[in-house]
Amino acid sequence: MGKGGQDYGKSENISSKSVKNEDSFAPWAKDVKECEEKYGVSRDLGLLSEEVERRRKIHGWNEFEKHEGPSIWRLILDQFNDTLVRILLCAAVVSFVLAWYDGNEHGETGITAFVEPLVIFLILIVNAFVGVWQENNAE
Repeated sequence: MGKGGQDYGKSENISSKSVKNEDSFAPWAKDVKECEEKYGVSRDLGLLSEEVERRRKIHGWNEFEKHEGPSIWRLILDQFNDTLVRILLCAAVVSFVLAWYDGNEHGETGITAFVEPLVIFLILIVNAFVGVWQENNAE
Protein backbone atom coordinates (compact mmCIF):
# COMPACT_ATOMS: atom_id res chain seq x y z
CA MET A 1 0.00 0.00 0.00
CA GLY A 2 1.38 3.39 -0.96
CA LYS A 3 1.59 6.57 1.01
CA GLY A 4 -1.89 7.91 1.67
CA GLY A 5 -3.54 4.50 1.36
CA GLN A 6 -3.41 4.05 -2.40
CA ASP A 7 -2.94 0.55 -3.80
CA TYR A 8 -0.35 0.95 -6.54
CA GLY A 9 -0.28 -1.62 -9.28
CA LYS A 10 -3.60 -3.13 -8.29
CA SER A 11 -5.53 -4.00 -11.43
CA GLU A 12 -9.22 -3.40 -11.40
CA ASN A 13 -11.74 -5.46 -13.27
CA ILE A 14 -13.94 -3.46 -15.60
CA SER A 15 -17.44 -4.56 -14.76
CA SER A 16 -20.82 -3.86 -16.28
CA LYS A 17 -21.14 -1.10 -13.70
CA SER A 18 -18.59 1.09 -15.49
CA VAL A 19 -19.35 -0.04 -19.05
CA LYS A 20 -23.09 -0.21 -19.58
CA ASN A 21 -23.24 -1.25 -23.22
CA GLU A 22 -20.85 -3.12 -25.44
CA ASP A 23 -21.08 -0.83 -28.49
CA SER A 24 -17.93 1.19 -28.00
CA PHE A 25 -18.84 4.69 -29.12
CA ALA A 26 -15.78 6.87 -28.62
CA PRO A 27 -17.15 10.44 -28.51
CA TRP A 28 -13.67 11.98 -28.35
CA ALA A 29 -12.91 10.47 -31.77
CA LYS A 30 -16.20 11.45 -33.42
CA ASP A 31 -17.55 14.56 -35.07
CA VAL A 32 -19.77 16.88 -33.00
CA LYS A 33 -22.77 16.10 -35.24
CA GLU A 34 -22.35 12.36 -34.66
CA CYS A 35 -22.23 12.88 -30.90
CA GLU A 36 -25.35 15.04 -30.97
CA GLU A 37 -27.23 12.35 -32.90
CA LYS A 38 -25.97 9.51 -30.69
CA TYR A 39 -26.91 11.23 -27.42
CA GLY A 40 -30.03 13.01 -28.69
CA VAL A 41 -28.92 16.51 -27.76
CA SER A 42 -28.50 19.84 -29.46
CA ARG A 43 -25.40 21.93 -28.96
CA ASP A 44 -27.47 25.10 -29.30
CA LEU A 45 -30.53 24.14 -27.22
CA GLY A 46 -29.07 21.74 -24.67
CA LEU A 47 -31.45 19.44 -22.76
CA LEU A 48 -34.94 20.15 -21.53
CA SER A 49 -35.47 19.91 -17.78
CA GLU A 50 -37.65 16.81 -18.21
CA GLU A 51 -34.95 15.14 -20.29
CA VAL A 52 -32.35 15.97 -17.64
CA GLU A 53 -34.50 14.33 -14.94
CA ARG A 54 -35.16 11.28 -17.13
CA ARG A 55 -31.46 10.79 -17.86
CA ARG A 56 -30.57 11.39 -14.23
CA LYS A 57 -32.91 8.55 -13.23
CA ILE A 58 -31.30 6.25 -15.79
CA HIS A 59 -27.62 7.18 -15.39
CA GLY A 60 -27.48 8.91 -12.01
CA TRP A 61 -25.74 12.14 -11.11
CA ASN A 62 -22.65 13.17 -13.04
CA GLU A 63 -20.33 12.77 -10.03
CA PHE A 64 -17.39 10.70 -8.96
CA GLU A 65 -18.03 8.08 -6.32
CA LYS A 66 -17.08 9.39 -2.91
CA HIS A 67 -14.77 7.29 -0.80
CA GLU A 68 -13.62 7.68 2.74
CA GLY A 69 -10.00 8.72 3.01
CA PRO A 70 -7.51 7.27 5.45
CA SER A 71 -7.97 8.04 9.14
CA ILE A 72 -5.85 10.66 10.87
CA TRP A 73 -3.93 7.92 12.71
CA ARG A 74 -3.15 6.17 9.41
CA LEU A 75 -1.87 9.47 7.98
CA ILE A 76 0.33 10.03 11.04
CA LEU A 77 1.75 6.49 10.93
CA ASP A 78 2.41 6.80 7.20
CA GLN A 79 4.68 9.77 7.91
CA PHE A 80 7.01 7.44 9.84
CA ASN A 81 7.06 4.89 7.01
CA ASP A 82 10.23 6.34 5.50
CA THR A 83 13.74 4.91 5.88
CA LEU A 84 15.37 8.23 6.77
CA VAL A 85 12.70 8.99 9.37
CA ARG A 86 13.20 5.55 10.93
CA ILE A 87 16.96 6.10 11.06
CA LEU A 88 16.44 9.46 12.79
CA LEU A 89 13.99 7.82 15.21
CA CYS A 90 16.57 5.14 16.08
CA ALA A 91 19.25 7.82 16.48
CA ALA A 92 17.00 9.75 18.86
CA VAL A 93 16.30 6.63 20.93
CA VAL A 94 20.02 5.74 21.09
CA SER A 95 20.87 9.34 22.01
CA PHE A 96 18.20 9.33 24.73
CA VAL A 97 19.47 6.01 26.18
CA LEU A 98 23.07 7.24 26.14
CA ALA A 99 22.08 10.52 27.82
CA TRP A 100 20.14 8.58 30.47
CA TYR A 101 22.95 6.07 31.04
CA ASP A 102 25.67 8.74 31.10
CA GLY A 103 23.66 10.90 33.53
CA ASN A 104 23.02 7.98 35.91
CA GLU A 105 26.65 6.91 35.78
CA HIS A 106 27.90 10.32 36.91
CA GLY A 107 25.06 10.90 39.33
CA GLU A 108 23.58 13.80 37.39
CA THR A 109 20.59 13.87 35.09
CA GLY A 110 20.62 17.40 33.76
CA ILE A 111 18.29 18.59 31.05
CA THR A 112 21.24 19.48 28.80
CA ALA A 113 22.01 15.80 28.23
CA PHE A 114 18.54 15.29 26.73
CA VAL A 115 18.56 18.30 24.38
CA GLU A 116 19.82 16.36 21.36
CA PRO A 117 17.25 13.53 21.45
CA LEU A 118 14.46 16.00 22.23
CA VAL A 119 15.40 18.15 19.23
CA ILE A 120 15.41 15.08 16.97
CA PHE A 121 11.98 14.01 18.29
CA LEU A 122 10.67 17.55 17.83
CA ILE A 123 11.88 17.64 14.22
CA LEU A 124 10.22 14.28 13.52
CA ILE A 125 6.94 15.45 15.07
CA VAL A 126 6.96 18.70 13.07
CA ASN A 127 7.76 16.71 9.92
CA ALA A 128 4.81 14.37 10.59
CA PHE A 129 2.50 17.34 11.25
CA VAL A 130 3.49 19.02 7.98
CA GLY A 131 3.08 15.75 6.05
CA VAL A 132 -0.41 15.11 7.47
CA TRP A 133 -1.42 18.70 6.76
CA GLN A 134 -0.25 18.44 3.14
CA GLU A 135 -2.05 15.12 2.59
CA ASN A 136 -5.28 16.50 4.05
CA ASN A 137 -5.07 19.51 1.74
CA ALA A 138 -4.38 17.23 -1.24
CA GLU A 139 -7.65 15.37 -0.67
